[in-house]
Amino acid sequence: MLLFVKVQDRLLEYGVEIVAETLIEGLSRVKRCTDEGRALMSLDLQVLINGLQHFVSMNVKPKLQIVETFVKAYYLPETEYVHWAAAHPEYSKSQIVGLINLVASMKGWKRKTRLETLEKIESAVV
Repeated sequence: MLLFVKVQDRLLEYGVEIVAETLIEGLSRVKRCTDEGRALMSLDLQVLINGLQHFVSMNVKPKLQIVETFVKAYYLPETEYVHWAAAHPEYSKSQIVGLINLVASMKGWKRKTRLETLEKIESAVV
């Protein structure tokens, strides 16, 4: 019985990790989003965390922190994205590029600024 509980807990842990990875991948592919939309994403994430806590014995918040960090990155100042990308190797290059493209589009960055930021990230992350 104890082995079954350990296996069940491990499977639930993997499941929560897959949910986090899937959410980040989806969020990185968003093409248009307002500040209000990002705030709603944060709220939705908190609802998900609270809902999962009702039937998962482990604390799911640390496993989903990676999603919250990604959502909050939208609010960074323009000058912080290169540093942020270097400090967060847990995100793939395509996820970071998606975030930068969204932020640049929604906050009205100049094309040159977006390309320079992506170039700096590319050279810092590689």
